[in-house]
Amino acid sequence: MSELIRALHTTATHWRKANQEHRGGVVLIWQGEVYGWKDCVRDASHERPGVYAVDEAGHVFIAEGGDYQNGAKAWVAVNPDI
Repeated sequence: MSELIRALHTTATHWRKANQEHRGGVVLIWQGEVYGWKDCVRDASHERPGVYAVDEAGHVFIAEGGDYQNGAKAWVAVNPDI
């Protein structure tokens, strides 16, 4: 597992422990900091490119394409070994 994925998992796990009212869903991380939570991965255009979403099972997705003004184009699963 890469250092990036490990760091994202750690960040999401700490946030989930402190915010137990938010079960399941995805923790949204931008530049190493949690900025939100959603009950599921939704339309990527609501997020800026480069945002990570970590679900409760540890799967990681990144918002790619698009731009900061109009949002990302798609969520892409991140290979845990990169």
